Amino acid sequence: MALSGALTALMAERGFWPVYLFEDEGGGDDDGDVEASARGSLGCGGGYELVLDVDLGAESVELGLSVPGAAEPVELGWDDRAHFHPHVMRWTELDLLARAFALHDPETRHPGPVLALLARFVVLDESDALDVVVPYLDAAFGLVRPRKGRGVRPETRDWFEAHDPRGTGLAWIPGPDGVPALAEQGESGTAAPYTLRAPDSMAFPFAAWSALLAEAEEHVAAAVRHPALSDPAVREALQRAASRRGHSALGPLAEALRAAGYAQPVLLRALTEPASRAEACWAVETLAGLPYGTVAKRWFGRSPLTEARSWDLALRITTPDPVVDLAEALDGALRKAGLGRTEIAGGGSDHTVLDVLVRDDLDRAAVLVAEALDEHGLTAAAHLHHASAPHEPVPLPSP
Repeated sequence: MALSGALTALMAERGFWPVYLFEDEGGGDDDGDVEASARGSLGCGGGYELVLDVDLGAESVELGLSVPGAAEPVELGWDDRAHFHPHVMRWTELDLLARAFALHDPETRHPGPVLALLARFVVLDESDALDVVVPYLDAAFGLVRPRKGRGVRPETRDWFEAHDPRGTGLAWIPGPDGVPALAEQGESGTAAPYTLRAPDSMAFPFAAWSALLAEAEEHVAAAVRHPALSDPAVREALQRAASRRGHSALGPLAEALRAAGYAQPVLLRALTEPASRAEACWAVETLAGLPYGTVAKRWFGRSPLTEARSWDLALRITTPDPVVDLAEALDGALRKAGLGRTEIAGGGSDHTVLDVLVRDDLDRAAVLVAEALDEHGLTAAAHLHHASAPHEPVPLPSP
């Protein structure tokens, strides 16, 4: 089943994605005030479907699973600004489902709306390769939200920072009937999972989730269960296409497939008219029967986010006066330098606190903070420190 017309139309609204992605005010270039709601369903024809309920006015997204014979979807998770439980699935599960949905419905291209909509419900762990994840997610946002620019998409970077598994202690472990469950492992854990999919959960539909994944696996397998893929000319063309520069050998592969009688429309379109290199990538990998991520690692190389770092800081300004001008100036300086962003988080009668997100270079960002404070005459009133305990101070250089 395809995404509903109502949800598809809502996604096309200019203001949809900033609200859906909970982007910080002023962080995007989209205008519009969208407060509508819509429901969309996704499946591959076997009876199980993901059901997504979006309420932009309430800034709420709910994900359920429609099960044969049940009157209402079973709750999988939800995301909002307050009492969220978005930890639902592994990255490889989402990508498998997106491939199956795309094969079932040619209008739902992959990477595209499925990844862009449902990535918020993913939990990465140390086994997930960013060399695979990042190019697919970049392509998904590029399809649903076209804009000029090179490098990692800002939506992908924001998503990664919210899902970075390093140091959290979160891991997927065997759960009921062998279905993976999410748990906090070891003494280094810093984040409790917000999930219904805990190892001892009675709320998560483990059996139904496993059945949905089995349907998806069969749907993908059926697409390449064809004698043409054993043809010597096709195997040779697939070997070339799956190589490091294989994205330049897609035309001959498509020709060889057609000559051998292969006619699966979604995979052929991905070779001849790909919306992105990532779309051709998963098609080649699927046709070649290679392990997940093999072609992506060859085609895209090492992800720039592999060595990425970020810091959540708090900048306390002790003054009863408004600091809106400072916040806007600092936010603009950090964004222009590609070093992060800031926004007013709260405060009291005698102080204001700014949330400061710093990316990759803490020392350079500290210089920009010091310069902004100096320009607004607030150096003596400011204290910059890490937002998390033990709230260590961050030294500010002399401007």
